[in-house]
Amino acid sequence: MEIEVYRPQSPLLKQHIECFYVLSRSKNAPPSTYLTFPGTQQVVSLYANTTSEITDESVIIRYEPNGVLESRIVGRFQRVVCVRYEGPVHEITTLFRPLSINAFLPIPLKDLAQGHFPLFDPYPDFMDVMTGIYRLTDVHKQLQEIETYWLGKYHGYQHPFLPSVLEHLYQDDPDEQGIASICKAQGISRQTLHHHFERYLCKTPSLFRKIIRFRRAMQHYHPEKFQAGLSRLSALANYFDQSHMIRDFKALTGYTPNNFFPRLSKIGNGEVNLLFMD
Repeated sequence: MEIEVYRPQSPLLKQHIECFYVLSRSKNAPPSTYLTFPGTQQVVSLYANTTSEITDESVIIRYEPNGVLESRIVGRFQRVVCVRYEGPVHEITTLFRPLSINAFLPIPLKDLAQGHFPLFDPYPDFMDVMTGIYRLTDVHKQLQEIETYWLGKYHGYQHPFLPSVLEHLYQDDPDEQGIASICKAQGISRQTLHHHFERYLCKTPSLFRKIIRFRRAMQHYHPEKFQAGLSRLSALANYFDQSHMIRDFKALTGYTPNNFFPRLSKIGNGEVNLLFMD
């Protein structure tokens, strides 16, 4: 299995899309299995000639020469998910920056991302256009056409307070009292904050904050820096202490940090993080 990471070319899309990645498997490749973990991005995947078997804990994608394109969006999964590929696959995945996908959708994300890994069909022309793009044989042309499509759907969505809330969460990573302070500064209740997080991010504020810490720990981790222990990493990732980091890692991944990091594969510049299974 090969995974190649590509950057958007459009200056506007660079503000909203972190990257694309293309996953390819040859006809004779043995089955591939990896674990993927909750993230802050909104993720849309396209693949064809497959059947999908999806549960709360796993996604199995099998080759089936049916000529049908599947478009799916990562929805509400809150912990590790096992993904398995059987047979040849050509998958094109778009990683939208947090909240950004709403700038391209006709309705709030929540209404299009019901469930765990649901089908994604936001516009009447979406599947026809994406099917035509998928049939192109050149990856760069495929990505160019995907960019053109999303640029045509951009409507400049502006939320009245979520961008400021996200900025605060990323910069300060507050505790529960900090959430109360955010609500006070924005003149909103906790209930309002939760409602808008669910509507436009499909996550609660507490889960989003937990994922920020987890992803920050992955970003900072380098084996040569933490051979003596992970207490410094927990501080860099803004955990309260190392035991807090261990609890969150086990909740999100099923592994302790000491067992997780040696198995982790970082792809590109760390935008894609997977744990491959033997």
